[in-house]
Amino acid sequence: MDEISVAGGPLTVYTENAGMVEAQVYLREPDPALAAKYLDATSRYLRMYNELLGAYPYRKFALVENFWETGYGMPSYTLLGPQIIRFPFILTSSYPHEILHNWWGNSVYVDYATGNWCEGLTAYLADHLMKEIEGQGAEYRRDVLKKYRDFASISADFPLREFRSRHSAATEAVGYGKTLMGFHMLRQQMGDDAFRKALSTFYKDYRGQRASFGDVRSVFEKVSGRDLGRFFDEWTNRTGAADLRVADVKVTERNERYTVSGVIRQQQSGAYELEVPVVVATAAGTVITKIRSSEPVTPFSIETGSAPRVVAVDPAFDVFRILDPRETAPSIGQIFGASEVLAVLPSEPSAETEAWRSALGAWQSPANKITIVTDREIRKLPADRSVWLLGRQNRFAAKYFGSDPALGLDVSSSGVRIAGSELPFAGHSHVLTHRHPDDPKLAIGWITVDPAAALQGLVRKLPHYGKYSWLAFAGDEPANVAKGEWPTSDSPLLVNLQGKGLPAAIVLPKRAPLAEPPAAYSAEQLRQHVDFLAAPEREGRGFGSAGLDAAGEYIKEQFAAAKLQPGGDKGSYFQTFTAKGGVDNSEHQLRNVIAILPGSDPKLKAEVALLTAHYDHLGFGWPGARADAVGKLHPGADDNASGVAVLIEIAKQLAARPAPPRTIVFIAFSGEEAGLLGSRYYVSHPLPVPVSGIFGVINMDTVGRLGDQPVSVIATESAREWPFVFRGITAVTGVPTRNIPG
Repeated sequence: MDEISVAGGPLTVYTENAGMVEAQVYLREPDPALAAKYLDATSRYLRMYNELLGAYPYRKFALVENFWETGYGMPSYTLLGPQIIRFPFILTSSYPHEILHNWWGNSVYVDYATGNWCEGLTAYLADHLMKEIEGQGAEYRRDVLKKYRDFASISADFPLREFRSRHSAATEAVGYGKTLMGFHMLRQQMGDDAFRKALSTFYKDYRGQRASFGDVRSVFEKVSGRDLGRFFDEWTNRTGAADLRVADVKVTERNERYTVSGVIRQQQSGAYELEVPVVVATAAGTVITKIRSSEPVTPFSIETGSAPRVVAVDPAFDVFRILDPRETAPSIGQIFGASEVLAVLPSEPSAETEAWRSALGAWQSPANKITIVTDREIRKLPADRSVWLLGRQNRFAAKYFGSDPALGLDVSSSGVRIAGSELPFAGHSHVLTHRHPDDPKLAIGWITVDPAAALQGLVRKLPHYGKYSWLAFAGDEPANVAKGEWPTSDSPLLVNLQGKGLPAAIVLPKRAPLAEPPAAYSAEQLRQHVDFLAAPEREGRGFGSAGLDAAGEYIKEQFAAAKLQPGGDKGSYFQTFTAKGGVDNSEHQLRNVIAILPGSDPKLKAEVALLTAHYDHLGFGWPGARADAVGKLHPGADDNASGVAVLIEIAKQLAARPAPPRTIVFIAFSGEEAGLLGSRYYVSHPLPVPVSGIFGVINMDTVGRLGDQPVSVIATESAREWPFVFRGITAVTGVPTRNIPG
């Protein structure tokens, strides 16, 4: 081990067995719900990395809360700050990164004299892997290349053999980004199985020893059977990266077969040895070919069985290379990464203008020189530097930031509208970027601030949003409420073979991630619930049917098995009521199923959160079925056996954890299809607290067929907290959400 570190203090400890390892959480204040999240994540990540790399090298892994904001990784524990551990996205970004350091860095040690391979490999197998699991691996690699272009590729570059640790954006772009991309290119050359074997062999052979890039090379050569000398020499000893172009593309046809030919040019001085993916999109699908390029000019020829529409070179960003500015949207990071920036203030004196003059010093550095002028001191914007336009009254803003249908941007006197979202100037701060018309490597940004108190927080936060083209914040803090990147279609590595108009979309096949943690929820269990509820014996869970009663009994049994307290009438799980309806239009007895998970906080447990779903469906076509569907069975697997299945599994998971601060009530409503009868009855007869004691409600309906669509979250304006809650869920799970006000 490199050194012995000691951390301590008045800490509350939580433990849980994770196989042969003890998972531990040390918190400065008791918080069993937070501890449960980290204990569960520890167990899942340890299992994933054990299978990928080999046995975890220590007897325990502990999350330790520090008294100030840190992100340290020590042998068998990580020391993280109190705010950091409460950010929802940390569980799927920094936390697996810190766990993985117990293999790389705290078990296989770094021979720092020859360069630090450890940080890039850890980032690849943690940060990149988490995004790959979410289907966002290409976007992550694009952002890595963007950081290299913006912060290191011109004047701050250095060879990997000189990387020791991160202390700037440039050292991160090279030491983390270039190393990460090198391992990715090795994986693309070797294939996933051989790459996994090389990783586990490297760990087995060098556990407890110091290792260099040369040692990495020897293991990967042994496993792959390839001579990787030139690859490692270029990767670790050269500065710079490949600068690719595609040229001379043409299509020939013979006997209904097509040949797409062209050349790949490496424009930089001195060619690299690369495997470059070339993708041809056709009417029938996508053809992917890897072209071995080791010279300045490499010809290629690709055959297709249907008419080609588009040729794209490296569209998934699999090669470490210099991104052309036109491949990516203009971004905030381009301005922060520029060596010289002009900041233009409105000429009319104001408190905001003076505040900006003071605040801009926080962005000033030897690598990012900022010159401040007013909009009356210059006639036009310079062509040789990026620019900040500050303030709504800036006279240059209207010229560069008008409405643009191609971007989905509409700018008016009251605010901006982006992709259908209204973002008023009042009460909001906005950041918009635009490609510099004189140089695509540069960007122009426009910032508006309201209220004025938001300025200091915005200045502090903005450098952390470098990948985005536009942002919106709300309030004094200010809190980010919207963000995004502009679409692009003018990449020089893309050739539109159809001539005019926008190029056809390139649909790349989904790639399996290198590894995955065990699922937090069992797909098999979810399916079993749906199978039971939607079985023909349940008669479509129609109004007043025996099948509906059987479904209610099933849900009750699941709640009881989870040891949830009954929350219905007279100590039962059922809240019973009568209603008129059904095919026979007569009185029937219906039942809501209610279970309670008591809260633990004396001050909060009287505030009840409801988690709900309806369990009835249309039976044999009542009510509201199409005329031709009346009399036919409607199983209702999606509407809403899917929501009930999720309700049951969440209830089981929460019941198995330490009690939450607030009481949670789980309700499966009946009579929803007949006019929200069950939920209306519950509101009139609330249990276990009056309606005034209900803190919030989340209802799940038709969640079984989302596919790649975002989860629609309706009525997010009913409480200020909801948009932030669901953005946090997206950050943790990778599942996109669409907030619908109401």
